[in-house]
Amino acid sequence: MPNIINLGGNEPDQAAAERAAETRLLERVRDDGDRSAFERLFALFTPRLTAWVTAQGCEASTAESVVQDVMVTAWTRAHLFDGAKASARTWMYTLARNRMIDHFRAGERRNRAHDGYATLEPLTREGSEAPERDANRAQVAALLEELPAEQRRILLLVYVEGRSHREIAEMLSLPIGTVKSRTRLAFNRLRKLMEGDA
Repeated sequence: MPNIINLGGNEPDQAAAERAAETRLLERVRDDGDRSAFERLFALFTPRLTAWVTAQGCEASTAESVVQDVMVTAWTRAHLFDGAKASARTWMYTLARNRMIDHFRAGERRNRAHDGYATLEPLTREGSEAPERDANRAQVAALLEELPAEQRRILLLVYVEGRSHREIAEMLSLPIGTVKSRTRLAFNRLRKLMEGDA
């Protein structure tokens, strides 16, 4: 990025020039797959986004994960950037905000899923089905722990969080075919575990 000398009263010009330079970098990533441009973007935005996400109330590990996802998206989906609609800075911060919301929602879903499947809640209704249902939930939670991590994650995203294969593919930066095959493998493995064949 060129050095811009501030001669007093030029701060808006300097900020505009910085935004334009950032946008040119992202356009080079988008148009040419320019790795050096991406490295410069990475160096510019990683500390800024990490500080911003942390200031929004995220723990350090979550902020790091959010920013990692944003930078992966900036590299793999730069073709979605339209400099006529937004600056690179606006686009990157929007990605960070959306990813942060996804992380919070996923955390809430995981907590609800964990509460529902991993604990045996006290019986609040009469009837013979409730204890059996709770025992089944606990059994499924235990069997899920035996799956490989990537299969377990996809099963939870599909069957607990209700995500579509396309949503999961975008979240995990995977081809949709890979998501479908992992879902099928995980489901088959879980069924075998439940039948006691594995």
